[in-house]
Amino acid sequence: MKKRQWMIAVTASLITLAFTSSEMALASSMTTYPTTWSSGIVAKAKAEGMVHGFGMPANWANLGNMWSSFTKKYGISTQYIAEGNMTSAEELQSFQKEKNHAIGDVGDIGITFGPEAVSMGVVAPFKNKYWNQIPSNLKDPHGNWAAAYYGVISFEINPKMVKKIPHTWKDLLNPAYKGLIGFGDPRQAAEQFDAVIAAAYAFGGNANNVEPGIKFFQKLHKIGNWTGTPGSTSAMKTGQVGIQITWNYLSEADQAQFAGRPQIVTVVPSDSTVAGPYVEVINKFAPHPYAARLLNNYLFSNAGQISYAEGGAYPVRLKYLKLPKSVKLPPLNLNKVHFLAGTFPQATKQIDNNWGSQVLGQ
Repeated sequence: MKKRQWMIAVTASLITLAFTSSEMALASSMTTYPTTWSSGIVAKAKAEGMVHGFGMPANWANLGNMWSSFTKKYGISTQYIAEGNMTSAEELQSFQKEKNHAIGDVGDIGITFGPEAVSMGVVAPFKNKYWNQIPSNLKDPHGNWAAAYYGVISFEINPKMVKKIPHTWKDLLNPAYKGLIGFGDPRQAAEQFDAVIAAAYAFGGNANNVEPGIKFFQKLHKIGNWTGTPGSTSAMKTGQVGIQITWNYLSEADQAQFAGRPQIVTVVPSDSTVAGPYVEVINKFAPHPYAARLLNNYLFSNAGQISYAEGGAYPVRLKYLKLPKSVKLPPLNLNKVHFLAGTFPQATKQIDNNWGSQVLGQ
């Protein structure tokens, strides 16, 4: 689950507001903006002077360094604002709710939420400079969204709390892990949704039949290994949980941040995992539409894509990049990696209908 929001801002004295935020949002929704990349976007973006991102925290796929490098390249200062949790669903809900007084310009959401963003009517089409190098199954043909990177579902482990390291989903059922596992709500966040699918594959299911995954978490909850406590960086840091089910790059970010206090071990489950792409979207009602498009283009540029890799994520344009020698992405057993793209209506229905009653006993 994403924890924070980022904002790129210049000093307020440099910005002259001609309209209220409501008027600006309304004007934005009625104005036609570029749907493909052009160099003229740069000057207009600098004139806007600000871009606000939802669901793009510093510890997520090296986005902290991404924002800094964007600032260095375009001379736009950045400011971090901690404003609570922001899942993929919450990002889109915020775009919709705030359309008459828009705040967010761009968002980063799980690929399964891409079609939903289109159906909600909250995203603007834009094909960046690198559009033709993005695989066709990882982008909307009309430019409404495109995947920038992906990670694999992994176990983030504190070895001081967990003496026997788990390597498979079945291992998590060990009674020794009672009360140690952290996991969020798959009805709200793509990260947890994908984890249920990964578990389903491990127990004979697949992306269109996640019932085995639901039953696994039902058992995990029933035996008390997972009590309903969500995982997070703070939960790992304070020892509230000793095992978190999360993306590999988030585990690696925690490992770097904690610097051994506590130590963190990242394990890709050997029996099954999924690779979940995250897609970049531009708010249809963005108060800074040109800056939003400039940032989108940067995220897919060589510099942006390498930045993802430096954070342990797999960039979508990997085959077009020459990564620095210092970047070492975790090796994968591709026979056990299931790539997720598109929509999963059956999985969504099963999780929405059964999670509360079967897993949580609600």
